[in-house]
Amino acid sequence: MRNIWEPHLRSALKAAEELLPASGEVADLLEALSQSRGRPLTLLTEDLGSARSGLLISTEAADYIVVSSSTSPERTAAIVCHEVAHALLGHAHTADLADSLMDSGLVTGLDEDLVRSVVAARDTYEEGPEADAELLGTHLSFLLRERVLRGGHTFFDERWQ
Repeated sequence: MRNIWEPHLRSALKAAEELLPASGEVADLLEALSQSRGRPLTLLTEDLGSARSGLLISTEAADYIVVSSSTSPERTAAIVCHEVAHALLGHAHTADLADSLMDSGLVTGLDEDLVRSVVAARDTYEEGPEADAELLGTHLSFLLRERVLRGGHTFFDERWQ
């Protein structure tokens, strides 16, 4: 069973914690991540049907996190944190995933190279990169929610570091 203290997860978590906005807002997290990576990261909402809840799409110029337009704000935050975890962990693109997306009909009319740039769209979180992203993303989601509940105050966080 994986845990957040495995070295590669701990390293990604440390990087993420440095980017966490005091506000706890998802938009502020994405802006901080964009600035730290030197490339735009944009949140898009689309009708993804029931097949997927979120995707991370990387192009040469920018990254996009796509979330279903019917998703609640709380669930959107969790999905975004999961996709951010993929980005922080540097997960590679996989041919199996691209084939799955092409077969799903979600990406009809898109260039196959673009489809192959999609990192995270799996439904199983039991092992490998998906398990890592789910663990890190869940932890980030809790940290963001904690900041929102505090009204954006990080006084105690700063004292404990």
